[in-house]
Amino acid sequence: MDFIITPHIGTDLLQFGMSRAIIRALFAELPEQFFRAGTEDTDYYPALGLFVLYDAAQVCVALEFTRPASVLLEGIDLLELSRKEAIVRFQATPDFEQDASGYTCYYSGFGAYYEQLKRAESVIAFEPGYYSL
Repeated sequence: MDFIITPHIGTDLLQFGMSRAIIRALFAELPEQFFRAGTEDTDYYPALGLFVLYDAAQVCVALEFTRPASVLLEGIDLLELSRKEAIVRFQATPDFEQDASGYTCYYSGFGAYYEQLKRAESVIAFEPGYYSL
């Protein structure tokens, strides 16, 4: 499934601020619910490659994607972008940060995690203030 990211809004189908009940009603697949790192309330849709992260009020605050999802930003599939290509493309973005495992564009509300340099393992899109929660 293609997900088109709109910075700080969400995607074409899922928006930050949507309730868990509304998001679950969008998909036929029942998610696996768990607490990532013991604290982040998360629904995982394996067939979509989609993680939906919720706050204490059961409101979507971030979306994380892995294969088989296709995650597009300005026509670029972020999951297929190598780390080197991503850094060249996004390093001029305000509040860009990179480390050994990937990059985060705080200003634009997205980032990627890499286990290998060839392509991203996962991509996250988040609402303003997510990393200060």
